[in-house]
Amino acid sequence: MTPKAGGGRPWGPIRAENPAARKLAEMLRRHVDDSGKTLAVLGGEISMSKAQTGVYLGGKVPTEAFITALIRATVRPELRQRRQEEALALRDQALRPATRTTTGAPVVAGPGAGYAVELAAAQARQIETYDRLTRTLEQRAEVERAKNNSDKLVMVLLNMIHQLDRRVTGLIEERDQLRAQPRSEALEDAERKLARAEEQEQRARAELRRAEEKQRQAEDLEARVTDQLRQLTDELDRLRAGDTTSPIDTLPVVADEPQEHHVSADPVGDDIDAALAHASQVNDEDNTTLNRVTSELNEPTAEVVQDNPPDNSTSPESLDERFTRALRVREAGDPKRALVLFAELLADYKRTLDPDHPSILSTRYNQAVSLAEAGETKRAIPLFDDLLADYKRTQGSDHPSTLNIRYSHAISVREAGYPNHSVALFDRLVPDFRRAQGPDHPDTLNTRYNHAVSMAEAGAPHRSVALLDELIPHYTRVQGPDHLHTLKARYRHAVSVREAGDPERSVALLDELIPHYTSTQGPDHPSTLNTRYSHAVSVRGAGDVERSVVLLGGLIPHYTRALGAEHPSTLSARYSHAASMAEVGDPKQAIALLNELIPDYTRAFGADHPNTLRARHSHAVNMERAGDPEQGIALLDELIPDYTRAQGFDHLNTLRARYSHAVSMERTGDPERAIALLNELSSHCTRALGPDHPHTLRTRAYLRGER
Repeated sequence: MTPKAGGGRPWGPIRAENPAARKLAEMLRRHVDDSGKTLAVLGGEISMSKAQTGVYLGGKVPTEAFITALIRATVRPELRQRRQEEALALRDQALRPATRTTTGAPVVAGPGAGYAVELAAAQARQIETYDRLTRTLEQRAEVERAKNNSDKLVMVLLNMIHQLDRRVTGLIEERDQLRAQPRSEALEDAERKLARAEEQEQRARAELRRAEEKQRQAEDLEARVTDQLRQLTDELDRLRAGDTTSPIDTLPVVADEPQEHHVSADPVGDDIDAALAHASQVNDEDNTTLNRVTSELNEPTAEVVQDNPPDNSTSPESLDERFTRALRVREAGDPKRALVLFAELLADYKRTLDPDHPSILSTRYNQAVSLAEAGETKRAIPLFDDLLADYKRTQGSDHPSTLNIRYSHAISVREAGYPNHSVALFDRLVPDFRRAQGPDHPDTLNTRYNHAVSMAEAGAPHRSVALLDELIPHYTRVQGPDHLHTLKARYRHAVSVREAGDPERSVALLDELIPHYTSTQGPDHPSTLNTRYSHAVSVRGAGDVERSVVLLGGLIPHYTRALGAEHPSTLSARYSHAASMAEVGDPKQAIALLNELIPDYTRAFGADHPNTLRARHSHAVNMERAGDPEQGIALLDELIPDYTRAQGFDHLNTLRARYSHAVSMERTGDPERAIALLNELSSHCTRALGPDHPHTLRTRAYLRGER
């Protein structure tokens, strides 16, 4: 395979007769290939011209400074030292090449002949170990692919089951209404659709169980492959062998649902059948992959001796102490480190305790919570599902731990981007908390609070306001008017009031709340700053955009000083400041602010984070407002696939980006294309969001000419 660098640009041939120089050039070029950086980008990072960089990568023996800088710019931190040592050793060999023998001259065996034999044997062992390492890396990539597929599939199926629940309920109501009338074709059609939907729900749940089993199997394999990789890497370190960089594979994406090409009496059911067929196919493919990797891992291999065998102490005292330490790490704000500790601890617990032992269940719970706190909510959800079944079986449905798992599960579902499903979970959980814990228990109040938050995020701010109107007096009576939970509920209430369409009332509520936060938490407390931020947003919503610009401009330095320049709250304030600039009629200044903000968002959160994508959306829209609609369309053309991949085909943000794209098409003089896009979008919004969702109505209104 011809290696490529810089987005697919093929390298030229290496012009070096010295074998060590050639090998060094190949090594350095491979690092550049794997980094994906162009020579222009790389030259800026290592302070060297593109031309000189190309000369060194073409086979000329480079300087030590060049090697050190290039390794630093292209190699992962944990591998840099070893790669640098290897590269510098090759450079030494290239500068002092061995004396050549005359062609055809016999090689005379001397006193070092025995060493040569040993060296050849060592090299053979290196090659064998490297081959095993390469295969193990491929296995890891396959397991990661299968696990990623299963993670996505679990969330798709959870959402599908939730939609099917609603569809079954709606069809039952429709059937019952039609039963009151004389037997008709409409009743038979409703009964057919209902039977089909109930059968689809059973299939979806069966595929969900299969996908969850694939998740568990992949997690077990992942641990085994990781252990084998560590052992093989240690072996290669001792043998001073070559590169262990993992191959980069593109993970497959669950395909979009197929478009309709025929008239159907039940198009929704057809879509669900197609999605279920694809889910079954993905499960089958992942099952084949995972079973093959399991079989390969079970094959006997040459034993690799570890330099430092891990401490396998499994006495109850040491395990309990490790649990306490992992819990402290998590509570100290390092969930990723805690996740590793809990995973190691769980493996040791399982060797000594019954699977239903409270210590194992508690460790599994903290492992899932750590995963959610580390931002891996989609991976945490199936862990909570499995754990919930075990807690219900061993502790009972009303046990506090069972309720807490359901609570954490519902929050994770919301944070994973499924607020409607979260609302359904909280709908059932709140009455159970009230019955089991009592109406005034802090956990009951917190569950009611998060129910209201999920309701707001699901696009029902009026219902959120109603829930919080009932909750705030309870919080005030039970925990006091200045308790942090009471203040949080008042804050969420003011925000939901604004989202429900009453920004003036929201401003008044926040005007009252800011002094309470300031006096009880301090002027630089994050909650105080966040309340001031929401106040500025509500002021903008109330129509006083100029004042909002002033408030945000004054708030950003406080955020920066108290939390840091790249703290999420600081970045959110900067985004709102840019948005307000656009609203006061200064899109060019908004673009300038967003040009600075987008790289900071990308660095802080990643390219696929919702806030990064939202800032890119705003950037594209403001390009059009600034008089460059073609550039705006080009940016949206890049953004929509990223939204679809990161958040899903049916996500509201994806649909909003498609709406902006269609509107921009019309404004650039292509109304026919715009109408086609909007018609397609209107049907999609109706199916994904419902006919009465504000975005569905907005799209229809634009089609009717209501600009």
